[in-house]
Amino acid sequence: MKKQEMPVFSSLIQRFGQIASAFVVGIAICGLPAYSQQKTAPNNMPPPAGQQQNPQTGNMEMGDEEEEVAHPFFTHMGVPEAVGIFNLRLAGLATRADGRTKGDFAFHFETGLTKYIGLHVRNDSFLDRTRSEVMFQFAAIRSKNGMSGFSPIIEFEIPTRKGGGSRINTLVGFSTALANKRAAFNQVVHYNPREDSVDASAALVVKVGRRFFPVLEILGEGMRGERPIINLLGGLKVRVNKNLVLGFAVQAPVTNRKDVSSQLAFQPDIEWRRKR
Repeated sequence: MKKQEMPVFSSLIQRFGQIASAFVVGIAICGLPAYSQQKTAPNNMPPPAGQQQNPQTGNMEMGDEEEEVAHPFFTHMGVPEAVGIFNLRLAGLATRADGRTKGDFAFHFETGLTKYIGLHVRNDSFLDRTRSEVMFQFAAIRSKNGMSGFSPIIEFEIPTRKGGGSRINTLVGFSTALANKRAAFNQVVHYNPREDSVDASAALVVKVGRRFFPVLEILGEGMRGERPIINLLGGLKVRVNKNLVLGFAVQAPVTNRKDVSSQLAFQPDIEWRRKR
């Protein structure tokens, strides 16, 4: 079997995994635990400052959203959001390709449907991509505080613009999260059996002070018989208030094969909670 005919996983995931491993090593050096544990406060003791007790589970939850680590720019969160929490990541894009720059926009909406099932709806380049993704995420393994875990996923690519055809593509994959109050690592892999193609991404977000979040992401895609495309993104997010985070990022390819020369992204990240 010729090298260019190797299955897509042996070319893309191997290289993607090498870079992603560096993320994990960095996390380990920072002392990020695999599963952040929270203790249930005794009934006769008040919860710690800044936290409140969930009456259903007894677990401690942060009462101040400003303590949370910001979302990445394009990578899925590794575990579903809690029920009643909604997050919308919008992005204005300036993409440079073939010596020309064109504008576009992206959106990524997510929420928790149940304690174990999350919903994601997104399109990372709406004017360029004729299909949008609807993904269901199932929390198979989850830490007590819900910040870390492993989630199988099923995704449907639905035509949302002219030229997208009428067929709905079905993809499968998984996502993982490893997080605490200071940093978060999220990763996702999608596999399209019909096309034997894969796309994957991983993101590391670190909290600096109360409002600043440097972000590093790796995004890759590939298919059988073709060399993979891997892009590296670096950015910064700033929390404005408990409902709004603003981010700016630059993305560029790190492989010889590429679909863009560079991309700038400005992203308002909006989160709100349903009142109980």
